[in-house]
Amino acid sequence: MEHKDKYKHKTDSVRDIKDRRNQETISLRKDKREKLISSKRFRYDETHKDGDDHGFTPQLVKDITDKLKQKSSQTESKENLEQLRKIFGVGVEFIDVFFSVENSLQCIVGYLTGNDSELQQEAAWCLTNISAGSHEHAMSVAKMAAPYMVTFLSSNNQALQDMCAWTLGNLAGDSPECKTLLCAQGAIHPLVKLLQSPVPAVVQSSSFALSNITMDSPNISRELVTAGVIDVLPPLLQVTPDNRDILAEVSWILTNLSTTGEHVPSMIEKGILTQVVQMLVKLSNNQPHDAQIVTPLLRCLGNICSGPDEYSTSAAENPRLLHSLGLYLDSGISHIVKETLWVFSNIAGEPLIAESIVVGPLLEKITQKLSGSFDIKHEALYVLNNIACHGAEACDCLLEHHVLEHVIPILKSHDVEILNLSLGFCEMMLRLTEAGYNIFEKYEGVCRLESLEYHSNTTIATKAHELLDTYFLIDNETVDDNT
Repeated sequence: MEHKDKYKHKTDSVRDIKDRRNQETISLRKDKREKLISSKRFRYDETHKDGDDHGFTPQLVKDITDKLKQKSSQTESKENLEQLRKIFGVGVEFIDVFFSVENSLQCIVGYLTGNDSELQQEAAWCLTNISAGSHEHAMSVAKMAAPYMVTFLSSNNQALQDMCAWTLGNLAGDSPECKTLLCAQGAIHPLVKLLQSPVPAVVQSSSFALSNITMDSPNISRELVTAGVIDVLPPLLQVTPDNRDILAEVSWILTNLSTTGEHVPSMIEKGILTQVVQMLVKLSNNQPHDAQIVTPLLRCLGNICSGPDEYSTSAAENPRLLHSLGLYLDSGISHIVKETLWVFSNIAGEPLIAESIVVGPLLEKITQKLSGSFDIKHEALYVLNNIACHGAEACDCLLEHHVLEHVIPILKSHDVEILNLSLGFCEMMLRLTEAGYNIFEKYEGVCRLESLEYHSNTTIATKAHELLDTYFLIDNETVDDNT
C-alpha cells in the first residue's frame, strides 16, 4: 500500500477555509480599525496646538460654566461657549470638572435648543468634544442632547448639520448602548440623506457617523440598506484630491456593509465592486500608499471575495488588479501588506486566479512574506494553503517555485495557528507531489516533525505523528519482506 493512501487527514476545501477565516478575522479587524482610525474625535479650530494646555485650569472651567448658567449677553455667552469647547478638546479631565457643576450639561443643551444660530453652533461644538470623552460623558450626551441633534440633521443650517453629525459619530463610536439609543432616536435615515449634501464637510461628518454606527452592527447595517445607502454611495467613490477625507469614511461604510456578505449582491449590482477595484488600481501607484483609504478598500474587497468564486472572477475582470495588489505587497505599511494578503487568500479560491498567482511574479512576493512578522506570516500561509487546495497541479507549481523550502523552517514556530497552517501545507505537498518527500527530507522537515510529536498541543502532536507515520517510517511489512 502507498504511504499516501494511508493518510487519514482530509484537507479542508478552499470554501471551508474561507468561511472559517472570515469569522476568525471579524473581532481582530475591529481592533485594527480602532487603532488605525479613531472611533471618537475631538474637533479643533485653527488655533489649537497639540500638547499645549493653553493655561486652562479646573477653576476656569467652573467659572465659565457658572457664567453660562447666568445667561449673560449673546457676545459673552458665545465667547464662553467658544472657550469651553476649546478646553474640552485639551483633555477628558476638564470634561469631568464640567460635569461636577450642577446642571452643566442641561445648560449647554439649553443653548443648543435656543433661537440664536451662533450660540447653537458653539453649543453643538461643545457637545461634540464632550462626546469624545469617556463612556459616561458620551452616554449623558446621547440621552440628553442626541434627540435634538437628530432633529437638527434635517435643518437648513448646514454648519449645525455638520456639527451634529460629527457628535453623533462620536456617540456611535463609543459603545453598543449609544448605537442602540441613536437608532431608537431615528438617526439613520437623516444621516443617510446627508450623504447627498452639497457641502463636503457635512458629507464627511455624516459618513463618519455612519461608519461608526455600522461597525459590528449587522442589524443597523440592514437599516442603512433599507434607508437607501447603497444607492447614494457610488457617486462618492471618486479618487480626487479634494475627496480624500470623504472617501476614507465612505470606504469604512463599504467595509462594514460587506462584512457579513448579506448586502454584497446589492453592492455588486450597483457597481460598487467595480469601483472599489478601480480605486485600488488607481491608488496603487501613489507612494507612500494612503493607508486611511487603501486599508478599508482592501478589506472591503477581501470581504466581498470571501463569498462565491464568481465575485473574485468579477473583481479580476480588471486586468490590472493582480499587478496592483502586487504593488501593495511592496508597501512599507504593514497593515496594507496584511490586508493585501487577506485579499489574495480569498481570490486564490478561484482556480484561474490561483493559476495566475502561481505562474507570475506574485508567488515569489507572497513567499517572501513568510519571513515577515507574525501577522504577515500568518496571512501568507493562508494564501499558500488556499492555492495548494486546488490539487496536485497547483502543488507541483508551488514545489517548482521552492515554496516548501520556505515553509519547513516555520515548523519551529511556537504559535499553534502558524504550526497548524504550516503542517497543513506540508501535508498537501507530501500527499499530492512526487518530489515533496525528498525536498522535505533534504531541508530537515523530518527533524521538525519529530520535535513536534511531543508538542503540548495535542492537535499539533497528532498531526506531526501522522505525517511521520505515513511518509517517513518504514512499515513492518516492508521490514519482513526484506528479511
